[in-house]
Amino acid sequence: METMHISLPNSPDNFLLQEMCERLKAGRTVVMAFGGASMQPIISGRGEKVTLRPLAADEVVKKGEVYLFFHEGHFVIHRLMKTEGEVYVFRGDNCYKYERVTRKDVLAKLMAVQRADGTMVDCEGEWWRKRSRQILRRKSLKSFVVRMANSNARRKWAVAYFVLLALLMWAPVGALGIPLNNFIFGLRVDHLLHASVYLFCAVALMDWMKKRPLCILGTALLIGLFTEFVQYLLPYRGFDINDMIANCLGVIVGWLAILPFLLRRRRR
Repeated sequence: METMHISLPNSPDNFLLQEMCERLKAGRTVVMAFGGASMQPIISGRGEKVTLRPLAADEVVKKGEVYLFFHEGHFVIHRLMKTEGEVYVFRGDNCYKYERVTRKDVLAKLMAVQRADGTMVDCEGEWWRKRSRQILRRKSLKSFVVRMANSNARRKWAVAYFVLLALLMWAPVGALGIPLNNFIFGLRVDHLLHASVYLFCAVALMDWMKKRPLCILGTALLIGLFTEFVQYLLPYRGFDINDMIANCLGVIVGWLAILPFLLRRRRR
């Protein structure tokens, strides 16, 4: 199979890029210089060359693999993150922005990377696939963090949090046989659980209550007191003043953690 060696400039109208497209369509392998930081750390973008092979018309484009595609007037080499129906969603390993294209815009698959020192990395090998899986897991976690920075997403999570909180506080968990009277560092396990659960109470309220930080703290404390008091009325749960104190301590610690953000938001 004939191989074409080119450099990848930024301009999509460059003759070499058009020639590359024609070679790929003709079923020929292309080797090009790769620059930029969008695929770090797996491709540093410093003096490396990438080998691309054309895709067959009926070839399946697989999640996690790296492809060359055409997007908004530019040729891009990024990883396929997911599919949305007929749309393929790509993203660079060092990027947050997605590129959405159709199958006809996906031109070639990355087969090998040649480092600046001449070392060859096989993109079908075990090392590459292991690193790719690690990157996908890391990007999924980053995506979650980015989504949580959006107030609309936080409201949805807040609803789920309060539903879960009600289940934990009012459901007959004693029947599960979970030992809650053990001690860790001199503290009862159930008190630690109460405090940890209520750490997120103020966070869940901050997008529903566009008020002063002290109002959010007061409401969260009332929730902590109310949920424990309801246990007094439930025959299968027990009221404990220490649990109530643990609830309030968890609320206060969580509120203090987000207080700088609340103050900045209020100033704006």
